[in-house]
Amino acid sequence: MNNRLAIINGSVVTPQSVIAPGLVLCEAGHIRYVGPAQGSEPDEGSQVIDASGCYVLPGLIDTHFHGSGGDDVMANGAAGIGRIARSILQYGTTGFLATTIAARHSELLRAVADTIEAESSQAKSGQAKSGQAKSGQTKSVQVEPAAAILGLHIEGPYINQKFKGAQPAAGIRDPNFDECRELLEAAAGRIKIMTLAPELPGGLELIRWLTEHNVIASLGHSDADYDTALAAIEAGAKRATHLFNAMSGVHHRQPGLAAAALNEPGLCAELICDGVHVHPQMARLAWRMKGRAGLALVTDATAAQGVGDGIFTLGDFQIQVRGNLCTLLDGVTIAGSVLTMNGAARNALHFTGMDLVDLAHTAALIPAQACGVAARKGSLEAGKDADIAIFKADFTTVYTICAGQVAYQNLTA
Repeated sequence: MNNRLAIINGSVVTPQSVIAPGLVLCEAGHIRYVGPAQGSEPDEGSQVIDASGCYVLPGLIDTHFHGSGGDDVMANGAAGIGRIARSILQYGTTGFLATTIAARHSELLRAVADTIEAESSQAKSGQAKSGQAKSGQTKSVQVEPAAAILGLHIEGPYINQKFKGAQPAAGIRDPNFDECRELLEAAAGRIKIMTLAPELPGGLELIRWLTEHNVIASLGHSDADYDTALAAIEAGAKRATHLFNAMSGVHHRQPGLAAAALNEPGLCAELICDGVHVHPQMARLAWRMKGRAGLALVTDATAAQGVGDGIFTLGDFQIQVRGNLCTLLDGVTIAGSVLTMNGAARNALHFTGMDLVDLAHTAALIPAQACGVAARKGSLEAGKDADIAIFKADFTTVYTICAGQVAYQNLTA
């Protein structure tokens, strides 16, 4: 197996600048060199990808994501999560957090177990691939490439009924520390983010407890006023879930959570950049207020991602998709999205005016930090995992590369 890869002639997006033409050299699953093409050449025998006319970015990471390709994180078991991980390669996504919705405790425990099983299957596939390479066997071992399962985002169940959005009322309740303890123990460090409403009884105490246990408390589905949001930040909250959506808003006499998310540097705000959840001009405002250190692009995608119009599931709910609009069957209540990460990237450039370096930060590095993997993922730097996305100028995915191996290739691009 060839473990060397060279990407030539592309516009390579590093944490500091865009290098054009740039060169990326990968070996044994890691990035060995990122820089100008002059003075460095691909190693003999390398697989060479000519990225002329394309952007070369770190693989994108989605930290709020419910499903894709007809599969839902909570509805189709470990096998469904595995299919999701393969489906999203076509969007330049190389890692994600499996995201739940408000549900009964037993259902959340099952989602945790399914995610762990899917992650274990990925690890076994990786070991089989590595074993084949080391042993020099000639017999082919078929290993399907997939985006890495980087953990879980528990969205709910401790959220406000007033701002439940498409979350099922039966799954919503006040904070329960016994439940949380059991959930974290079952997940064994895999829960990276939990969305909750700080104004609920025990909400601030839960934020402190989550922070002590290395889980990011994200404020969302909440009616918090500004002072409560400040108290939540003081307690350790670091994030705001899908900015502007399902939260108290921006009012000149009664500023709510959205105002705090915009105004307070202590909160990194998720942004669903599809033009449906957030108007392009409000996305531009968010960018101007928060900058690249304060925004994380997410999709909030459902099983409908990449499938087209029709009826799908979100947990126990049925949802309907018409074009870019994903709603409950009432046709009014927005229920996740059909946004893809490459679509979010394209829109973010157009809506906000951010540049490619900013884009890589908000779509890869900030998410990697939230997942606790920024030391090895999220940017094109020597020594990091060779997770790379290559896009045409319109953000059509041309290649997705995971651990230095081509995981997806668009033969029509």
